[in-house]
Amino acid sequence: MVLVLPGLALAQGKTQATTKAGTPADGFQARVQKAARLYEELEYEQALDALTQARAMAKTDDERTQVAMYEGVVQADLGQRPRSLVAFREALSLKLDAQLPVKVSPKVARDFETVRSELKNERAVLDRAKAVQPSVVTDRPTQPVEKSPGLVAAPTTTPPETVPVGGLDTPSLNEERSRKLRPLPLALLGAGVVAGGVGSYFGLQSKGNIQNARDSDPGDQQSAYLDQARGQALAANILFGVAATAAAGAVITWFTGKETAHAEEVSP
Repeated sequence: MVLVLPGLALAQGKTQATTKAGTPADGFQARVQKAARLYEELEYEQALDALTQARAMAKTDDERTQVAMYEGVVQADLGQRPRSLVAFREALSLKLDAQLPVKVSPKVARDFETVRSELKNERAVLDRAKAVQPSVVTDRPTQPVEKSPGLVAAPTTTPPETVPVGGLDTPSLNEERSRKLRPLPLALLGAGVVAGGVGSYFGLQSKGNIQNARDSDPGDQQSAYLDQARGQALAANILFGVAATAAAGAVITWFTGKETAHAEEVSP
């Protein structure tokens, strides 16, 4: 008995030390396995408590991913879809290629894959944004370029400012001639545009009266429509002629004015 008691005391001491230090049954995986068992038994609230304990013991990203995956599944079965999506996003943010730990309904599986697709798209956008970012400008001062001996940089010269004759800021002779000659062709061109626009208006009125004459019964009203159409057509033709004449005059005066100015410049 004297030899046996110390052995039993030693074994009990080891057991107590192991219990105090924490056996594998009290570790992270034990909590996760407990949560999985409670989930299979439909004890969802107790499963969440076990997962909360496991989260506090998680030390690596793989362990945090495992806890978040189970939380997403349990929350989905509890009807807490927003919380389930948050848990799935947390898990897939840590490990994008993670897979569901248990068999779930098709709806939960779709939610899980939707979150994965969203994260993939977000990461692709971030990668493209990083690719097009401009290069970082360093604060290091640039070294001056050493000049080779025997070479002297040519001084930069600025063209002299032109001073008008008499020291006055007066317009040149060509500008005065252009100012005298340009308004005439522009005025003719404007008159031609106005005449053409008015002529088009009368032409449309004439077509309208002709159509009214066709639609009306034979008689005084039809004759009145035809008379108006003839007068409007005549006015439109006259205005079209005026527009063409004004346009031709604008072109002629434009080129004639240029040639006259050129001849005056060439002559002494």
